[in-house]
Amino acid sequence: MAPTMLSSRVLSAPISRHLGWLLCAMAFACTSTSPASIVEPDLGPFDATLDDAGRSVFPGLTRPDGSHYIRQINGFFNGEQTGYWFFGFASRLTSDVFIFCREGDTVCPFDAKGHAQWSHMVGNPVFARAPGQVGFSPFWLAWRVTVPADYEANSIKSVEGVHAAVAAGRVSLALNMHDHGGAIGMGQTVMHCAHVLADTTLDRAGQDIVGKPGVKIREIERRLGWHAGYRIAFFDFTASEGVTSPDPNSQSRPLMRTSDIYVSFRDCKGGSQSKICKMVNSLAGSVSERGTEDDFTTDGDKADTNNVIVAFPGALPVDPVDADRAYSPLWRVVKVMIRPEHDKDVKLIDDSLDQTKSDITTVAKVRELVGKGYIYPLVFVDEGMTGTAIQGNDGLTFFSCPSQVPFNAP
Repeated sequence: MAPTMLSSRVLSAPISRHLGWLLCAMAFACTSTSPASIVEPDLGPFDATLDDAGRSVFPGLTRPDGSHYIRQINGFFNGEQTGYWFFGFASRLTSDVFIFCREGDTVCPFDAKGHAQWSHMVGNPVFARAPGQVGFSPFWLAWRVTVPADYEANSIKSVEGVHAAVAAGRVSLALNMHDHGGAIGMGQTVMHCAHVLADTTLDRAGQDIVGKPGVKIREIERRLGWHAGYRIAFFDFTASEGVTSPDPNSQSRPLMRTSDIYVSFRDCKGGSQSKICKMVNSLAGSVSERGTEDDFTTDGDKADTNNVIVAFPGALPVDPVDADRAYSPLWRVVKVMIRPEHDKDVKLIDDSLDQTKSDITTVAKVRELVGKGYIYPLVFVDEGMTGTAIQGNDGLTFFSCPSQVPFNAP
């Protein structure tokens, strides 16, 4: 059976069916025969099962040599330049990941700060979804699979294998609980693991933080996990972000917490005579090299934007209005549209052609300009504007964008 068919058949069940499996196994009410062995075969790399359409749903751009990379984007946080990786549109819904830990290991799978402790884990994690499947998300509700001392790493390679081992009494399974501190306290755990094609790299990895010469970007390793018996590559961003708790407004399926990104536009359709409207001849007027695919700052890349983010890993939001929006790599997109008659009053990077110079570098400045009438009332970007339709997003647009942190960040 083809892997995509297997994935759909086995993994499309809602979480209620997963819980049914667990309750059945934990109560020892299942009547199926215990397997002689819980060792599942290694079916090879997941990439080998993909056609061109299947590869296209993975994030990243393609180099001339055929390899892939995740683009760095430049923006602003709290008045300073910042860099982040753009993984594209993403769902707020979480999927399930199963992490294997030895009995009695209190450090597995995360330390007190929420960073994954890969040296303590027993083999690679099992992911319930892969890119392109219904219900896929780069944000994973973590389940702890407790294994005995004689369990051989990577014996289990699928969600079906996890459930079979639980039913056989070979392993135990529970939602991973983590002390998030503050007002949240002990709660469920969501980790950020972005699935990629096996040869994918992160743009500018190991180089300096944007705007901070001599300060290196923390290394984010590409790792391997399992999906339906196949090896699949991913980047683990708990190394820079730690874990998070689900959004408290979650209902039947836990949702990822969100932050905001403010994306600037010139009103070309409304008559803006700004340089960006003249250069790219676009009614969208996005002040973003990624959005226009044009190097309008003429610095040799297409990474520069006038985007402003609300929060940063390890830092509280600086605007009191957003005090309840701590850092998240899942960003709700807010449209900042400058009125054409005020083009001359609001200088952005498309005017100066200098990626470091802009009147808008903070959320507070955006709100000030709205109050002065220089900017239209803020609106969230809906899926109709971007041509996306993602389950769980209630018609809004969300970007998956992990921020780059210094190498020596806590």
